[in-house]
Amino acid sequence: MLKFLRIGLILLCAVSLVSGCANMTARQKGFMTGAAVGAAVCGGTAAYVGHQNDSNPDRAALTGAIACGLVGGTIGAILAKEDVVVPPEEPVVEPIPEPEPVPEPEPEPDVVEEVEKEVVVVAVRKKIVLRGINFDFDKSDIKPEFVPVLDEAVKILKENADIKVVIEGHTCWIGTEKYNQGLSERRAASVCNYLVEKGISQNILEPIGYGEADPIADNHTLEGRRMNRRVVFKILD
Repeated sequence: MLKFLRIGLILLCAVSLVSGCANMTARQKGFMTGAAVGAAVCGGTAAYVGHQNDSNPDRAALTGAIACGLVGGTIGAILAKEDVVVPPEEPVVEPIPEPEPVPEPEPEPDVVEEVEKEVVVVAVRKKIVLRGINFDFDKSDIKPEFVPVLDEAVKILKENADIKVVIEGHTCWIGTEKYNQGLSERRAASVCNYLVEKGISQNILEPIGYGEADPIADNHTLEGRRMNRRVVFKILD
């Protein structure tokens, strides 16, 4: 019997070591503990009873240990409380409040700069038009039909006494170049004298002869030669 008691103690120690395993549940640990206690106690008792009855004590002990071990393990498993794993509390994450929209600043009023307006008065000289006159062939005297034209020129020059006028005399190409040069000068002088007689200052008049050098029409035609026998006015600034 002492032998079976020792065996039961050894089983209890083994069960204690096994039940300390972290991977076993509470019911598994209870079953192992109950089985060991039942086997140790009942196995020894059965061996003693078998010895008193002159039966095989070893077999009786083994049979009693197995039977009581199963019963003890079942009772231990029932009585054991299953470990409840409490999951860790998750931290409460408070929602981050959305920032209030910042109102846009009101636009600054436009700065209206007061600019003094300069009134610039520009004196624009009106366009002065002095019409020219024509002459008969080989003549330098003023034809009566052009007197009104020259009188109009007198009026304009009196209204604009600060201008200077060049009187240009021209001829057609009939005759020698030297003769035509003298004829053009006489025509320019004739008009200049008329203007002076009408009260225009000699200082603003400049008669010049160009001869046949500057025609404005075709000298091969009668009409062209008539247009080239002329006096024109050129106003200087």
